Amino acid sequence: MAFMGPATSVAFNTAPAAGGAGQALPFALLLALAACLLVANTIAGFARKLPTAGFAYTYNTHAFGPSGGFLSGWLLLISYGMVGPMLFSAIGAFGSDFLAAQFGWHVAWEVITLAFVAIVWAINASGVSHSAKAAMIFLVIELGVVLGLASTILGKGGAGGVSLAAFDPARSLAGISGLGTGMLWGVLMFIGFESVATLGEEAKNARRTVPLALFSAVIVIGLFYVYTAFASSSGFASGTQFAADSSPWTTLAQKFWGGTAVLTLTVMASQFANVISGSNAIVRVIFAMGRESILPRALGRASSRNTPAVALGAYMVFSVLFALLVGLKYGPYGVYGFAGTVLGLGMVFIYIVISIGVIRFYWRRHRAEFSVARHGILPVLTALIMLLPVYGQLDPAPAYPNNLAIWLIVGWMVVGAVYLGYLHRRRPALIGAMGKAFEDTSDSRQPAATVPAPPEGASPAV
Repeated sequence: MAFMGPATSVAFNTAPAAGGAGQALPFALLLALAACLLVANTIAGFARKLPTAGFAYTYNTHAFGPSGGFLSGWLLLISYGMVGPMLFSAIGAFGSDFLAAQFGWHVAWEVITLAFVAIVWAINASGVSHSAKAAMIFLVIELGVVLGLASTILGKGGAGGVSLAAFDPARSLAGISGLGTGMLWGVLMFIGFESVATLGEEAKNARRTVPLALFSAVIVIGLFYVYTAFASSSGFASGTQFAADSSPWTTLAQKFWGGTAVLTLTVMASQFANVISGSNAIVRVIFAMGRESILPRALGRASSRNTPAVALGAYMVFSVLFALLVGLKYGPYGVYGFAGTVLGLGMVFIYIVISIGVIRFYWRRHRAEFSVARHGILPVLTALIMLLPVYGQLDPAPAYPNNLAIWLIVGWMVVGAVYLGYLHRRRPALIGAMGKAFEDTSDSRQPAATVPAPPEGASPAV
């Protein structure tokens, strides 16, 4: 749950989600919670048979063959690649606002972003590992502060009384499409829960403990998100007012606590912890892809400290250039909105494909254990529900530049398909090498005990 960065998610995802759902945001997050529980069912189904760190790459390789796995890895690369630009711009914006509000110091957000890029770069270059104990401490503080503010809002009766009308879907500002937009940003809040499945190689009795951990993480953090959405919706007099506020939780902290310092520092600490773990994870993937020659081999070089120095440098430069160049025209919150839309949509597509994949996987490889409900009806329902956020990005299209996010993903996948075709013809061994890029990035001390993937186009024996 620490990887999900709940304080960051609440502080930054509420505004774009409310932009579509308005005061029906709590209902949209209930939909996101239900959808992620269904995704957890899909992941649990795979994790029972494939206890590996490879997540969607491994799952879709076994469901659709090496090409399916390769394209899944390609989609994960651009999706997770958005974490750095998204969080660096956010921490710059929040830091600038904090200094202005508390001390009257007007420091450009770009300066604060550059400072944090340098700090994160130095920490990751040093090889210092992320402490699980420290992450849990941050998590408890985050949850405590945000829950405290949410409870204060509700305890004081919100803007005009507390009512369950916030769970009425009719209050969405843009109908079904608005709920889809709210749900997209709600799903984005949950991203990271699937990392629990990568612990299957180390967990005792993984068939039981991994599914239990998946469902527990989604339910606990999901209820937190729904509760805070209910509080934030109740804190504004109207859905239009709620949707128009670019930083609703800052507004609510000022109104109900009389100040924003505690919330701002908590969110910045959440962002800092999040960007360290998130950038470290994607850098390790880039390093592995360079080592396997899927990306330029220079990215696979390690420093004298055995850290992925070139991959780290390349990703930090990409993150800062993306944040500053896009932010130059659209501001830091515009960077967060665009990068977050790419990340959210990318993961929604991944969730849809693995839901289809689990049906094929069990039907073709474990038919004796195939359950019509668990491996048939529920995955189909998952894929259908996950189409709602996609619809929210199409009709009506979001404001520029967020309307380009889905087409960026489409273009990226076209490039991936062309590259895949080239590899099939010239370097077929590299298609399978994509797996090492994702499966070798865990901290597991044991090799993955996976079922061999079927050859391209082969039909596995039942």
